Amino acid sequence: MHKGSIHIFSVSYLIKVPTIKYILIFLVPTLLLAAITTFLPEPESAGYWKTDNIVIDLLIAVIAVPIIETLLFQSLIIEIICKIVKRPWKNIWIAVLASSLAFALNHTYSFLYVLITFLVGIIYALAYYLGRYRKEDAIILVFILHAMDNFLASLYNMFV
Repeated sequence: MHKGSIHIFSVSYLIKVPTIKYILIFLVPTLLLAAITTFLPEPESAGYWKTDNIVIDLLIAVIAVPIIETLLFQSLIIEIICKIVKRPWKNIWIAVLASSLAFALNHTYSFLYVLITFLVGIIYALAYYLGRYRKEDAIILVFILHAMDNFLASLYNMFV
């Protein structure tokens, strides 16, 4: 099988795969990257939005933050770049890199944390970009992915 054929097959598969599998395909690598952050020192500013109420903290981490970040760092940036750069093979790389860089620069707790969130940003951006060609809304897909990441990270932080 030709390298281009493999690429087209994998993109086609991701566009057609059932939603649960689609989310899991993108969730697993983000969780592996998140696992690496457990070995990093706790960022001083990581808890700046914490309240005395666990439910409010979870709502912020699992609902508010993923909605805002998905709208800003995936949807807005990728859609603007795709409107400006009309060639799909060029706009995907520019859009993914710009989206990932903006996402990473919003998480500047340390150099390693920026690097890890840049990689997570690439996964979110690819999930969004490919999600644009699926029947579901790309914003919802990335929101669910990001919300699951934040929920699992919040649970980890509560109990460890």
